[in-house]
Amino acid sequence: MGGVDNQIQRVAIVGAGAMGGMYAAHFAATGFDVGFVANGERADRLRAAELSVNGAPLTVPVWPTGQAADLMIFAVKDRQLSQAIEDASTAVGPRTIIISVMNGLDSERMIAERFGADHVLLAVALGMDADRVGDDFRFRQVGRIVFGRAENDTDNPDADVLAVQQTLDRAGLAWVTPADMRYTLWSKFLFNTGINQASAVLDAPYGAFQPDGDARDLMMALINEVLEVAAAEGIGLGQHTVDEWLRVLAGMPPQGRTSMHQDAAAGRPTEVETFAGRVVALGAKHGIPTPYNQTVLWILRRRQTT
Repeated sequence: MGGVDNQIQRVAIVGAGAMGGMYAAHFAATGFDVGFVANGERADRLRAAELSVNGAPLTVPVWPTGQAADLMIFAVKDRQLSQAIEDASTAVGPRTIIISVMNGLDSERMIAERFGADHVLLAVALGMDADRVGDDFRFRQVGRIVFGRAENDTDNPDADVLAVQQTLDRAGLAWVTPADMRYTLWSKFLFNTGINQASAVLDAPYGAFQPDGDARDLMMALINEVLEVAAAEGIGLGQHTVDEWLRVLAGMPPQGRTSMHQDAAAGRPTEVETFAGRVVALGAKHGIPTPYNQTVLWILRRRQTT
């Protein structure tokens, strides 16, 4: 695929939300040829918008179709992914490397089904705190991108992983390549299923979940159901995973909001199907009760239809 003999310069961002805007600003500020990928009315809206990041204008173009990217980053919501894959198809060439910083367990599979697994590295975004109000993106913490193959030789990464590591260094973005990316994907899924959904249901920022209390108890009840279905799927999550995420939560800005909280507060559809929907389905598959995720699924589905 890509590799160090083909230095990444042309970066496509698929998704112009808080995460996409934040990453686009970093790549643009460090000399990359970066553009948003969109078609039709969405492309027209992006071209007409006056976007800004932390108050500074974001002058990233919407690329015309037909020019392949060296690196493509998917940063859309789950409900937008199928259309985003089609929109992005004209920017994927034979050497394009693709990562998805989307939530959940399924985006890489869907992207790989369209473009081929060799193009796709597994990835999650951790510790990022960003928001979007209208056409203004705001971020307080950039966090880091954790990515790689499903299994990685961390001392001797393959060519595509090394190329992306070097690219993120040049862009001033922190990264980690762990030995076991499947564990990492499930670990992030566990945390999102807890904090994102509890924050959306309770309309509460990170600070509500940092001390002991009812909000934290709900978060933990959702997380515990993930531990059960993960064990049935052969994934080695455990109390050490929960402890890792509680340390992350303790360091988040108390007034910061999860992306799902932002969506729920703005009346937008949420990613409840990605989280609770997936847990409930896995519980049914393995005969494991998942009452807390089922209840959240009922609540947030109902809100989205009223």
